[in-house]
Amino acid sequence: MNRLFNTLVVGCGIAGVCLAARCTTVLDPAILREYDSYVAAAERGMPARFDSGELSWVPGPALREASARLAAGKLVRWNIADAALNRRIAGQNGTVIHWIGAIRIHGASLADLESVLGDYDHYNRIYTPLVSACQAKRVGEGPNSDYDVILGLRSAFRFVSLFPQHYAFQVKGRIQRIDANAAETSPLRVRLAATEIRESDSGEPGRADLLQPYHDHGIMWALNAYWRARRQGADIYLEFESITLARSVQAFVCTLSFVPVPKGIVSAAMESLPVDTLTVILEATRAECERRVAVARQ
Repeated sequence: MNRLFNTLVVGCGIAGVCLAARCTTVLDPAILREYDSYVAAAERGMPARFDSGELSWVPGPALREASARLAAGKLVRWNIADAALNRRIAGQNGTVIHWIGAIRIHGASLADLESVLGDYDHYNRIYTPLVSACQAKRVGEGPNSDYDVILGLRSAFRFVSLFPQHYAFQVKGRIQRIDANAAETSPLRVRLAATEIRESDSGEPGRADLLQPYHDHGIMWALNAYWRARRQGADIYLEFESITLARSVQAFVCTLSFVPVPKGIVSAAMESLPVDTLTVILEATRAECERRVAVARQ
């Protein structure tokens, strides 16, 4: 009986901790300026890095294994965040999370890929469960016009318990085709820049409980994402890169009554969101491209 009681206490404590980890925080504007500078510098280097070849962002010692994974049809991903920057801004309650990944899409063309990336009306099907809703409005009249979008994003994270943490966001932003005259022999580059992110207090999509920007749980304060692709023989080589801004684990302080919430919970949640996003985007894009190619051949 005593063992059962202890098990129940521990289980309830873990459940409570998971709920308590939703403590709110406020963004320091100085951290947002740091993030914007980081993104600007990163974007300046992206074209040359992509043009230098596949998986150019994988460190030398890991490149052979990563190349083998890519050739075998598997996804390759890497954390390329600036550790020195994050150590410097941690005390100001900020961290920049920067991931990149790549995958090959067999038998598809860049036109097939473009048709998937531009099918905003079906994002909630293509990118389920990550995308819960998507609205898009063309900006301008040209064939390569930008789009203003409103994305509903969601994620569930499990720590050491059976009690998941749910996160949901409404992201307003602009999707821009960077290479306006790209042909099948030229790379395709697409950029998403968020202009406003509002987090759901309950963590459930569709509820009218959106918190004010920068006054929320601090899981995702800013987002920039990039798709880059080119023909590689019979395949498409596709990269997806995301840069997000979140609260610092170092500055994270939250308790349930008198019990401190482990920093590992919020740390793992912040890391899991961009990694999960990267995985869903790459794998779902490939699956939808290959599905459309197969249907067209029937």
